[in-house]
Amino acid sequence: MTGDAVLDALAHPVFALDRDLRVTAWNLCAAQLFAIPRERALARPLFELLADRDGWHARLAADARRALAGETAVAELALPPRPHEATITPLGSSGVVVALRDLAGDAQRFRVMADSSPVLLWLAGRDALCTFFNQQWLAFTGRTMAQELGNGWAEGVHHEDFQPAMDTYLDAFVARRPFRMEYRLRRADGAYRWLLDTGVPHFLPSGEFAGYIGSCIDITEQKAVRDELDLRVRERTAELEAFAYSVSHDLRTPLRSIDGFGRALEEAHHDVLDERGRDYLARVRAAAQHMGKLIDGLLQLSRIGRSELELGPCDLSQLARDAALVLREQSPGRTVDVAIEDGIAAPGDAGLLRIVLDNLIGNAWKFTAKVAAPRIEVFAERRADAVTLAVRDNGAGFDMTYAGKLFGAFQRLHRQSEFPGTGIGLATVAKIAGRHRGRVWAESAAGAGATFYVQLPC
Repeated sequence: MTGDAVLDALAHPVFALDRDLRVTAWNLCAAQLFAIPRERALARPLFELLADRDGWHARLAADARRALAGETAVAELALPPRPHEATITPLGSSGVVVALRDLAGDAQRFRVMADSSPVLLWLAGRDALCTFFNQQWLAFTGRTMAQELGNGWAEGVHHEDFQPAMDTYLDAFVARRPFRMEYRLRRADGAYRWLLDTGVPHFLPSGEFAGYIGSCIDITEQKAVRDELDLRVRERTAELEAFAYSVSHDLRTPLRSIDGFGRALEEAHHDVLDERGRDYLARVRAAAQHMGKLIDGLLQLSRIGRSELELGPCDLSQLARDAALVLREQSPGRTVDVAIEDGIAAPGDAGLLRIVLDNLIGNAWKFTAKVAAPRIEVFAERRADAVTLAVRDNGAGFDMTYAGKLFGAFQRLHRQSEFPGTGIGLATVAKIAGRHRGRVWAESAAGAGATFYVQLPC
């Protein structure tokens, strides 16, 4: 098969140019597109064959020079009779190959596919304004394309959902990242329906941002079922927390009696007891005190689930410094290098986030006790939608095989005799993160320290 026959078999216009931009190859699709037969095009300067439009001559010449230097270029050109995307590829050192794709034809094919889709579809341009809605969308809203274009579609969004939806969309648009959001949109019959709207950024082959492609599905029924399940879970959780609070509170009195009478026995009859008796008494008191700490932890965990959040801006750097200062005062004999990044801030309940930092820095302080040069770092990663707080230490660490147990109550990865504690602190941290609609996780290796992360949505 000859070279011309190979080019003619291609479904898109393709031609080749030498270093002076003279035509050296011209396939059948190119001849049909420009109405110029191959024999007339060959050896002629391209810009003599085709009239300029919107300066495409200069753009193609510049891209051809890039391709001659060995770099493939992609550009949208206003070629007659309609816009095309041109891919300019180097052809050794002798010239370039230009392959064209009909953007208008692609757009028409997209619209045919979009209108046959069972979901609601939309497109937005580089200015964040919507440029297309498929027939499913228009049928759902009962409005025309002209009414919906630009920001017109937002007229149907429920007033309670409008600002959160706009914030989510524009934040994602600025960051050029995918998003998912739920909002109520007015249907053609006037009823508001819950939609799950998913948008993804669209980029040209050149890497240039071209806008967003989005799809929506009606989740009204699913959301009603989910909300009912959430309500039942919250009610059941509240019952369990109330029970735990009641039981824990009732246990405090007998434990205080055990510890109090043990102390009285030790003070009044210390000389009567032998060494073994004093050891037994010390163990009884230590166990009662440990149980008291466990109950305090349970009560705190219960209160976290029952209390109302008081949201506001929180200076997490200052909360971390406060936690470190308390630990230094409690352990004046220890020297620990604590590095806290300045300016860490996030919206949240300051009282609860103080507990988070007390627990995480307290754990880092505890698990670096056997390290020659203990170090604790507090830092953050900031994104438009969340702040991720991290507390890192160079202490004992743990095997990640057991990481799934970390954030459950009474789950411990080290022996009590090695590193004392209640096993409730990390469960409390996870509970607080959940109440802020955030999450927690950890990274570690045995003997190589650990890093705990708390992600707080903005």
